[in-house]
Amino acid sequence: MKDRTVACHYVQALIAPVERRGIASAPLLKAAGIAGEVVRDARARVPHTSYVRLVRKIWACLNDENIGLAEPPLPLGAFYYASHLMVNAPTLRKALMLGTGLYRYVNPAWSVELLEHDGAAEIRAKLQFPELDPDHLLAEFILSGWHGFASWLIGSNMVLKQVGFDFPVQPHEEEYRHLFPWPRAYGQPYLSLRFSARYLDRPVVQNIPSLEQYIGTTPLYLLLNPVNDNSYDARIRRILDAADSGHFPPFDEVADKLHMTTKTLRQKLKEEGISYQKIKDVIRRDRAIHYLSVSACSVAEVAQKVGFAEPGAFIRAFKSWTGLTPGAYRSQRERDLP
Repeated sequence: MKDRTVACHYVQALIAPVERRGIASAPLLKAAGIAGEVVRDARARVPHTSYVRLVRKIWACLNDENIGLAEPPLPLGAFYYASHLMVNAPTLRKALMLGTGLYRYVNPAWSVELLEHDGAAEIRAKLQFPELDPDHLLAEFILSGWHGFASWLIGSNMVLKQVGFDFPVQPHEEEYRHLFPWPRAYGQPYLSLRFSARYLDRPVVQNIPSLEQYIGTTPLYLLLNPVNDNSYDARIRRILDAADSGHFPPFDEVADKLHMTTKTLRQKLKEEGISYQKIKDVIRRDRAIHYLSVSACSVAEVAQKVGFAEPGAFIRAFKSWTGLTPGAYRSQRERDLP
């Protein structure tokens, strides 16, 4: 998890409401460990840990859990009190009823409710003024946040039947393939998470001590792949994440681990719109950004760590991934940060 990265689209969307209020974003970015020059490159990415720090900084700066993307603001503390109500509920159904009920009471900026019909359940949300969230960042936070916390409460990540978006397909749809790895429906009248109602009868297995730990990490799990993603892309990523540095196993070995032929696995990946090479490139990209951000390794050493025999090949690949050479990425970061 430490070497995951976030597209700069999300950083730009996060600082936009801050700047609209006349607040300088540079000090917040610097405190989070994010270089301002990097943010301005649409293809660039930042370490996920830096993004988490930035969210926390902006929450505190605005005193608004809605991060300036809805009106009226939601003062800090709403999630704290809602989560303490929910963690003491006997079942997920009761927890979601309590949580959605509290949010409807204290948060007029967006509505949220739990619905059940014919064995299916749905968490449905709607922003009061969606034009205040032009990049749909708050909408994504709402969807991933409710899914993630509900899954955490029962100790088992919920597999969704569908994720509904009340906006069209976005330019960063590629990120959704990892963040929302279920059937996705766009242009819906509301935001929604649909799942089997059987989950609602599951007992809440968390307690106050574990909740305090969870709150202490918030918003760590926003914009990360759900643990229950059982796509072949995700299965292969888990195999490669366990591999030694950048020395990934050959494709036939991965297929053996998944108990299928290479032909079948290649077809499964094609159906998901991905390839083994693309998966390796994404992992290498994220690891490279991590090493360049937090270590003093030379570019040649980073190249070796992520599986490139020649630094030149690594430099060309990194520039194709981010729009910057590794040296330029590190230089901009060091120039902008203390």
